[in-house]
Amino acid sequence: MTSEVLSHCRHELMQAIWMLLLDDDFMHAYEFGLVIECLDGIFRRVFPRLFTYAADYPEKTLLASIKFLAQCPCPRCLIPKIQIGGLGSKADRRWRENRVREDGHTIWTTIRQVREWLYVKGTNITSVFVKWMLVPESLVPTVNAFSTRFARFGFNFYSMFVPDLLHEFELGVWKAAFTHLIRILYAYGHDTITTLNKRYRQVPTFGRGTIRKFSGNASGMKKLAGRDFEDLLQCAIPVFDRLLPEPFNALILDLLFELATWHGLAKLRLHTDTTLLFLDTSTTRLGKILRRFASETKEAFDTRDLPSEEAARGRRKARKAPQGQPQSTENSAKQHPQGRLKHRTFNLQTYKLHALGDYVSAIKQFGTTDNFSTMLGELEHRRVKRFYPRVSKSRFTSGIAKQQQRERILFRMAERIPVDKSRKRKSMALGSREVMKADAANMPSLRFEDSEQLPYTDPRAHYHISSGVRHYLRLSQWLGKNESDPAFVGFLPRLKDHILARLLKHNYDGDESPFSSAERSRLTFINDRIYRHKVIRINYTTYDLRRDQDSLNSRTHADIMVLSHEEDNDSEPNGHPYWYARIIGVFHALVHYRDLTTNSSSYDPVQVDFAWVRWFGRDLSHRSGWKVKRLHRLGFIPSEDPGAFGFIDPKNIIRGIHLVPAFASGHTSEYLPPLVLPQLWLEAGFSRERSYN
Repeated sequence: MTSEVLSHCRHELMQAIWMLLLDDDFMHAYEFGLVIECLDGIFRRVFPRLFTYAADYPEKTLLASIKFLAQCPCPRCLIPKIQIGGLGSKADRRWRENRVREDGHTIWTTIRQVREWLYVKGTNITSVFVKWMLVPESLVPTVNAFSTRFARFGFNFYSMFVPDLLHEFELGVWKAAFTHLIRILYAYGHDTITTLNKRYRQVPTFGRGTIRKFSGNASGMKKLAGRDFEDLLQCAIPVFDRLLPEPFNALILDLLFELATWHGLAKLRLHTDTTLLFLDTSTTRLGKILRRFASETKEAFDTRDLPSEEAARGRRKARKAPQGQPQSTENSAKQHPQGRLKHRTFNLQTYKLHALGDYVSAIKQFGTTDNFSTMLGELEHRRVKRFYPRVSKSRFTSGIAKQQQRERILFRMAERIPVDKSRKRKSMALGSREVMKADAANMPSLRFEDSEQLPYTDPRAHYHISSGVRHYLRLSQWLGKNESDPAFVGFLPRLKDHILARLLKHNYDGDESPFSSAERSRLTFINDRIYRHKVIRINYTTYDLRRDQDSLNSRTHADIMVLSHEEDNDSEPNGHPYWYARIIGVFHALVHYRDLTTNSSSYDPVQVDFAWVRWFGRDLSHRSGWKVKRLHRLGFIPSEDPGAFGFIDPKNIIRGIHLVPAFASGHTSEYLPPLVLPQLWLEAGFSRERSYN
């Protein structure tokens, strides 16, 4: 059986299945409705409708009855394949508006004629006459089930094939761009691949699975899903910075910025006319930078197949070779003389690139992309992929089913048997407790092994820390042990100024209100203690009016943002809406305050929660922002600066942030002497500082 006949059978099978699904009962409900008793007890007539069909490109071609990767590859319009590279141009927009696919009598007549040639007259499916009839619109000789069932209702079934962000961008355009960037680094050499993998490995994690830890071989792209390519894109700008010389470094950074901008706008879960205009203009800019990237890198770099691509090609050839007949080494030598790999360029003529221009219209018609993305369904693939390495590859279907059954049994058993979590934590921490006990008692934060109860957080509260008093520091002893540390200079006076300002309800403007020694003396800490905490949870409302939560700690997720108290005007031309800091420790204290102005003699303790932070400062010498297409750069304020360390009210924390090291800037120790909180920085992995993006 030839490949053309096999492809035709696939199309016929798909449409036959849909004819069974869209049976007479469904069509009766589609036309006359279906009476259903709702939860409120009222009977209502419901009319089922088809609005969108999200799928990857091979499935779309089967459903739309068009040829795979043919002259007109798009299931929504008739743009020629050679015109796809003009993404975002005026000509590209005209193609989308004026050459929309329409289901009608012209197509029905063509399909009917070709099927008569095939099934009545016995014409070969590869005949010139068949191609002459079908090639102009890349049709196939298959009667479409959607057309058969819905044509009489005036429904153009081509319109329901919406673009899919997962397959067309994350696993499509961005994966192709990332792959070609890796080819360029291989062509350039100079240990850039090793540097790239090392940088990706050093990128910190963020959130509850938002940014995961990268593998040590990110350039290999092995076993990566769409979410992994999304993470690669979000962290790509500082990772690729200065791996190539100018002007290619600037070109690649511009490309990565536009890709990240377009992806962020397309994935918004709340859109306005303004954001759709931004997405439209971003599509235009992205098309321009992709064309520039393809042309300039083609001339400058001899890009070849990656080792993984060459190995995959060899496996495909081995599968196609007849059984028992090894591939001729002579033919292989002719295809790749002198061991040269196949030359590769960045391909602009792909349907996935063309689909990027349809997102604005699709969002206007069907809503945000999370309404019609295949991402939710594809997430279930993780379960199968998790079981696959454990089973026999010859009978993996039954093996995966058995693994799922065993997992359900173990889960039910675990629900019946109570687990002594305290014993488990105790055994895990026993080995290192004695070694680090003395150092841990002097640290402003708790270790991972330290136990602290923190129940579920009330969603109405902005922040939540534990109320436990088990882990405490005696202020006088603790400050005495660290008196030579520059981070502790003025610690107690500044802490008292912070607490007094909050007790007296002073408005916070970013600077601590100075108080006199007499005023500070009226504030006392009960038992001379402050209490350390392991985690602080921050509840906040996202831009799309959803509630979310960040879990912050000083070990791994310590970077935060607060509202700034500066304005972008003539007096402060470099104003920025946010300030950024790193949490050193989270505390609460029980204090007494004797207010002479009100003759208050109450000795009831007042609990004050606060975070000790080290402030970041923006690098004003670094050009950043939308116009120059560069990220803002942050760095620690020098430790000798009076504002390097400070205290903030947890209520002022907006949420956590993800800071990626500016790898190209290297390391420095000028902002923090070695004595400053050595145990904290060594545990967190920051033995040497970097500038940050």
